[in-house]
Amino acid sequence: MSIQPVIEPPLGAAPAVPAPQYLLLLLMGILWGLALSLAKIGVQAGGHPIGMALWQVTTSSTLLLVLLLLQSKKPLWRRDVIRFGIICGGFGVAFPAIALFWCALYLPAGVVAIAFASMPLFTYLLSILLGIERGQRRRLLGVVIGLAAMALLVLPKSALPAPGLAPWVMLALAASVSMSIENSYAGGYRPPFVGSFELSFARQAFAVLLLLPLALLSGTWLPVLAPWGTAQYAATGNGLLSGIAYTILLYVIRTAGPVFASQTAYMITLAGVAWGMILFAETHSVYIWSALLLTLVGISLVRPQQPRIHIATG
Repeated sequence: MSIQPVIEPPLGAAPAVPAPQYLLLLLMGILWGLALSLAKIGVQAGGHPIGMALWQVTTSSTLLLVLLLLQSKKPLWRRDVIRFGIICGGFGVAFPAIALFWCALYLPAGVVAIAFASMPLFTYLLSILLGIERGQRRRLLGVVIGLAAMALLVLPKSALPAPGLAPWVMLALAASVSMSIENSYAGGYRPPFVGSFELSFARQAFAVLLLLPLALLSGTWLPVLAPWGTAQYAATGNGLLSGIAYTILLYVIRTAGPVFASQTAYMITLAGVAWGMILFAETHSVYIWSALLLTLVGISLVRPQQPRIHIATG
């Protein structure tokens, strides 16, 4: 199956998107949003963020490897793929994973979801600074609104449920910036003639190699052979949900286009807040709700316009 642009429709017409794709968007949001709450459950059960991150990334990489083998493919270890895996695995997987688990230990799951949702805003801003894209007033306005949303998370004293939590929000934002660096690099230096699954596995596999020595040196790795507890099950669920959601994302990109797929950012943010309320009975201040609204508005403005092509599969 491949994406093939065909005859351009009249000006202003939108691409034909199969109805089930909207359900897949919703499913991705639910899965990734739940993964954020599982991270909180795991660290609250005693799992160390580094050990939890290693376990989660190992689970995701194993799932991707199985999917590769089921497609009769194998990992590629070309020099450019290795470089891609190291950079993307570090900036896009290893550091954000540690930050996610550490932030989940101290912050409400809904706040973590909002902070991580700033990634598209930072990606666009970084693309402008690197000369990858030109600034557009509509999208720059989205960045400003998104930054205002982040300010609402950390500046008002009564925004967060307890004093002294602002540094953890900043760590979550640093993780978003790190993922933005990966996005910018991947957009400009993707190895040619390599499939998405091979590259996804490479970034996850090298993230494992980066996290493994940290976990061993710090003694924070989770024992595999000992009886499993809540931390192991939560980290496994986090990895499986993230891997399944990412696989669905690849399918949606192939069948409905990347711009349509980018709307999953809304779903993840809303689902992350909703799961926090369901599982942890989280309540939020007016500042947090305002930050959520402004974040969604900012994402909608930063999101690139839909190209005027039909998406056909074959």
